[in-house]
Amino acid sequence: MKKIELLTFKGCQTAIELSRHMANLIAAENIDAEITTIIVPSLEKAIEMGLYGSPTILIDGKEYQKQAVSHPGFY
Repeated sequence: MKKIELLTFKGCQTAIELSRHMANLIAAENIDAEITTIIVPSLEKAIEMGLYGSPTILIDGKEYQKQAVSHPGFY
């Protein structure tokens, strides 16, 4: 089973919509995966974790869209 983690801040509308779309795709394509949403409590924690935006997607622990050219944090 694929482990998908959606890291975001509370109230991020993009993360809410993305989670719904991903769940629909997983169901439609019969993919063996589970989505977990993780709320990152602060900008400081996002920087500490090396996150580059919200939402951040991890698949089996690896970041999907990391952009090393920007500074860590949620924008």
